[in-house]
Amino acid sequence: MTQQRIAIVGMFLESNRYATVVSRENFHKTYGGNIIDDARSLSPKLLKEGQGFFAQMDAAGAWQAVPISMIIGGAGGPADDTFICEEIEKVKVTLTSQLPLDGIYILNHGAMTTTEQSDPDGLLYATVRDVVGASIPIITTIDLHANISQRMVDNASVIVSYRTDPHVDQFECGKEAADILLEMLAGMHPIVRNIRVPIVPPNVSLLTDNGPYGDLIDYGQSKINQEILNVSVVAGFAYSDTADNGLHVIVTSRNNPAAAQTLCLELAEMAWAMKERFLWDLVPIHKAVASAVTSGTDHSTPPILLADLGDNIGAGGPGNTLWLMESLYQAGAQDVFIGSFFDPTLVELATDIGIGKTFTAVFHGDTWARADATFVAEKAVVQYLHPGKFNITAGPLKGMLVNAGPMCLLDLGGIIVLATSRRPIVWPDPALIESMGIEIASIRTLVLKCRSNYRAVFNAYFDTERMIEVDTPGRTSPVLSRHEWTRIPRPSYPIDLEFDWQPGLR
Repeated sequence: MTQQRIAIVGMFLESNRYATVVSRENFHKTYGGNIIDDARSLSPKLLKEGQGFFAQMDAAGAWQAVPISMIIGGAGGPADDTFICEEIEKVKVTLTSQLPLDGIYILNHGAMTTTEQSDPDGLLYATVRDVVGASIPIITTIDLHANISQRMVDNASVIVSYRTDPHVDQFECGKEAADILLEMLAGMHPIVRNIRVPIVPPNVSLLTDNGPYGDLIDYGQSKINQEILNVSVVAGFAYSDTADNGLHVIVTSRNNPAAAQTLCLELAEMAWAMKERFLWDLVPIHKAVASAVTSGTDHSTPPILLADLGDNIGAGGPGNTLWLMESLYQAGAQDVFIGSFFDPTLVELATDIGIGKTFTAVFHGDTWARADATFVAEKAVVQYLHPGKFNITAGPLKGMLVNAGPMCLLDLGGIIVLATSRRPIVWPDPALIESMGIEIASIRTLVLKCRSNYRAVFNAYFDTERMIEVDTPGRTSPVLSRHEWTRIPRPSYPIDLEFDWQPGLR
């Protein structure tokens, strides 16, 4: 029996319009057989959904993976348009050369923009569809922060989004995509209905363990049955600022248009009815710093974790805003560990000076809303140097190899900073910190440039109520009124507050 041939395509970037352009050099690029080797390795560079897809397909029986390309840029600004167009053209040419194919799996984030385009993800989907034709299944997995365009929906057979934030279910989503593809290859015909709800939710309101977003997703999942194949409630990524921004409901049924339409409308109405629950209160810097000072002096209280929301590396933040570090230093906070600060110049200097030496550390920060983008610590001690390559040992990316470039620990007199020469590190790994001689239990205040993923890594060390979301300035501030929006459809809640809306299927 001929093995079914499934092409593998990956294009992954979350684009923040306020962040620096992501050049071709910033993408991790894998082609051909290296994609297969990586997907089945113990420490893959691919994201977890790719591993899950391969694992489930392998478990189902013999198949032939046809690897095309995998380009992964993480989170940053718009991609260089020339590079993305070149890569999509390569996909077209290589796919054409590999025909006939039985199916396509696209591993995708869904919130990429380029310097010239607002919907390159949709362009990729349409290009693949043009090559393989209308009858070939195209299954995609996306982040739940994707910006869903109608072109994406029209050209994919089924779109499977993550259902957790922090993202701990990528592997399972990849497995689900494989199951759906196998079901389609056996003759199942999916029917898709989708609605954009005019809510552009602040990303701090999108945790799924509780809150409005979790309630929507849980309700959708409760309706999965023999008729309803998949429910993806996709919140979008506000910072992309595209015409497709908004909370998007996608319901896929097994050949039952009425079931898909009914549930899609129900979820859209439910989301609109709870829109005010997506508003969120943040902690001002001065209050967060006061809590850190207290934590450093009163060890009878539980330790705290401060999330520097204005510089969320996972949303395209530069990883080097200065406001929170400056405030902690000026307040004399003690037993503070700042989990990452991107400054290759400072790391190079500390490396040259050497462990144990004291020097004047000049931190080079982001220029966003600042006349002076430097901060000086007069007596910094080089505490540790690290080459920067390590495997993540905890959380959803466990096993993944990271290359942060040379790193150093700097002791500023009670505040220890992990400085890196590459961006990003979405969160520091607990084992990495302890390998540098820092016991997690000794940290009274941990500062991370991250919005939510730390919860899946450091929840063993910090109580949930002691994880503080700090209202810092920056390119990733979730206070949407601080940003200038030029392409998001208006009105959209909560950028606009006073308007009515009735759902209609797209």
